[in-house]
Amino acid sequence: MYLGNLSFDLTQKYLKQLTDLGLIEVNGNSDEKVYTITAKGERFLVDYYELQKHGEIADNKRRILEGTLKATA
Repeated sequence: MYLGNLSFDLTQKYLKQLTDLGLIEVNGNSDEKVYTITAKGERFLVDYYELQKHGEIADNKRRILEGTLKATA
């Protein structure tokens, strides 16, 4: 919460959304909750980082193409 510069309310909102989507699960009691990533959450992260990697590759190819087109113009 502090490292992400999020308020308590916003953190609670995000944790509820992640729990409702099945990406994390909550263990413990009302005084001390432990949040754990689920298999579905792990798969989401793998897919997200792969998509991010492909986006970076596409951006690099676009920059190369734009540079080539400017050089020939």
